[in-house]
Amino acid sequence: MSLLAEFSGGGGGGMALGLLIMPMSIAALLLRRPSGPIRKLVEAGAVSEETARKPRSVDIPREIALRPYERFGVVRRLSDGRCWVDRRRERLIRGFIWGSVTVVAASLALISYLVLTTPKEAIG
Repeated sequence: MSLLAEFSGGGGGGMALGLLIMPMSIAALLLRRPSGPIRKLVEAGAVSEETARKPRSVDIPREIALRPYERFGVVRRLSDGRCWVDRRRERLIRGFIWGSVTVVAASLALISYLVLTTPKEAIG
């Protein structure tokens, strides 16, 4: 029996492997589409200074929902309160997150493979 199977409570290594992979799959699902406020601004066409919209006009009742995106530069706010989505910046950050998720997933897969294929006698 492998070491990973022992840590999983005897339920098999598959269960423990699933517990390792589940957070990665959730992150991948979240990255598939832009989040609510970003999606609403993009659908309204607020993708440049000229087409910027006020948050309330695109059904974003609380402007606090935009603050995390403003910090990362994905949402830009003009002096008159209108907002727009910097699509280039959004793609850059999304790509960085995808890259991070990929590296972590590959590392987990490699570690899981090594743990699952290492005989118990070799570990000690």
